[in-house]
Amino acid sequence: MPVHPTGTSADAIADGIMTTDTVRKVATGTVEGSTATVVGIAKGVGMIEPDMATMIAVVLTDAHVTADDLDRVFRRVVDRTFNCVSIDTDTSTSDTAVVLAGGAAGAVDTDALERAMYEVCLDLTKQIARDGEGAQTLIEVTVTGARDDDQAKRVAKAVVNSPLVKTAVHGADPNWGRVAMAVGKCSDDTDIDQARVAIRFGDTEVYPTRVDEGGLAELSVYMRGETVLIGIDLGIADGTATVWGCDLTDGYVRINADYTT
Repeated sequence: MPVHPTGTSADAIADGIMTTDTVRKVATGTVEGSTATVVGIAKGVGMIEPDMATMIAVVLTDAHVTADDLDRVFRRVVDRTFNCVSIDTDTSTSDTAVVLAGGAAGAVDTDALERAMYEVCLDLTKQIARDGEGAQTLIEVTVTGARDDDQAKRVAKAVVNSPLVKTAVHGADPNWGRVAMAVGKCSDDTDIDQARVAIRFGDTEVYPTRVDEGGLAELSVYMRGETVLIGIDLGIADGTATVWGCDLTDGYVRINADYTT
């Protein structure tokens, strides 16, 4: 029988909700201009795709804020954080993000509260992606120059969810063709023109700029790091989005091949 931790600290609660997580997920922050704090815990490392995931997040604050303002702020934050993480595109039934405000620290500036909540939720989002089942590398995909933010997120998700992109990252292979392929899968977005698209790994543009052998070797070293940044500029307008995921490893296969419910 597993032994569950006891207590009411954030660490104990985060430990208590872990499943195949390898580390507890806790993040804290302060609300600028006040003594109020924000504390968040989360779990989830597989079957993660927003709307129906095994992810659970609870965010707590002692700020005093109306229910309407709290709901509005949290929805905006979740849309830019938890709704931008994907491990394997598969879904489950426990997808939940909850926010609770106690009010003991008094009133705060709503914008400052939103910034603090965003930083906490972004931290948790990256922790979830970094701890994806079998993962070794955090992948961050940013799309700029899109028609609107929705298109940017759609394209970014296509890239971060591509098995070929995930395995290229795992193999430290700066294969921009796989990224271009994933962008091209968004076939309903007919305003995407390959002649206007630019792709980069880290700070290095790999398409349309040609990278020589030495540059590719340097990129391969970069991709062996803990985080790989992939940037795509669609050259259409000013829509932008960032999403987070992880590489696809033999560890993911083993965890899910050997596990049954």
